[in-house]
Amino acid sequence: MDHTDVTTPDDAEFEKIVHCTDPDTGLDSVIAIHSTTLGPSLGGIRMKRYPSHDAAAADAKRLAQAMSYKAAMAGLDLGGGKSVINADPTAQNRAELLLAHGRAIEALGGQYIPAVDMGTTIADLDLIAGVVTTVSSRLRDPSEFTAAGVVAAIRAAVQETEGVSLDGVRIGIQGLGNVGARIALLLFAEGARLVVADIDTERAHRVAASTGAQVVSPAEVLTAEVDVLCPCAAGGVVTTARTDSLPARYVIGAANNVLADPALAARLRERDIVHVPDFVANAGGLIACAAEVIQDDTGLHARVENIGETTLSLLRAADVRGQDTVTTALQLAKERIADRRAVAGSVR
Repeated sequence: MDHTDVTTPDDAEFEKIVHCTDPDTGLDSVIAIHSTTLGPSLGGIRMKRYPSHDAAAADAKRLAQAMSYKAAMAGLDLGGGKSVINADPTAQNRAELLLAHGRAIEALGGQYIPAVDMGTTIADLDLIAGVVTTVSSRLRDPSEFTAAGVVAAIRAAVQETEGVSLDGVRIGIQGLGNVGARIALLLFAEGARLVVADIDTERAHRVAASTGAQVVSPAEVLTAEVDVLCPCAAGGVVTTARTDSLPARYVIGAANNVLADPALAARLRERDIVHVPDFVANAGGLIACAAEVIQDDTGLHARVENIGETTLSLLRAADVRGQDTVTTALQLAKERIADRRAVAGSVR
């Protein structure tokens, strides 16, 4: 087993980038720690076959950075980290790869706390807990909390902008996995009228049977005449072309990196489309993972619902600063991290 710190001058924003290899298992993985200023870095383990090691490292760094800002905006005393295992999730030696990766995590002495992500499960975290002192996502599926937070963000944005509840509001949901399906049920309970889409049409029709939703294709939902577009599948679905023709008045979803380019947030603002960045709206799962790490669920549901208040603060701050919400959210997150760093420096 070899875990080598490969942080370069180009990674100056990151505290540590570790390349992990193990000849016995064929492990090729990356652990990216963006910041531990607010606390230990927490982020999921993604298992996916990448075209190259460089592609895997780039994904880990992008996701770790986003986790730092998500934690900061959610008011958590956590930093941002992420790890990726460059392997097919169906690999025959999956368990051995996970354990080898876990040993590399443990060697970091608690700087990085793993959780579930694409390609990994709660059972995987249970396995890794055999070699890692602190893990998250072992006791429950965080998707219900992610869904509740997204709904809180949608509710707050619509209330702030139009002064109405979600009753009768038309919402398009793209992607009906664990999070998207839960969002559909929660929105239906609040009286929203739904348009839903998923690459698995049977799944889409199951959700529709429970919510009275209209089923369309994943491409059609992006151009549907809805008030709110809620992407909950792959990222990058709001492209330049779609930004200029989007019928929705709100873009608020659970998918990471909804915008193909963060700069598109400015164009959304020009078109008076309210956008709540994914790292604000989908923080409910992280809040639940943090509660698990500190072993304190006191007020957990209220903390997730507070994503609504965070949304209001962000929208108002963006208006005051005359900026798009992505720029403002990043500034607010960085300001919190910088303030904590300054306090820590003065204590020393």
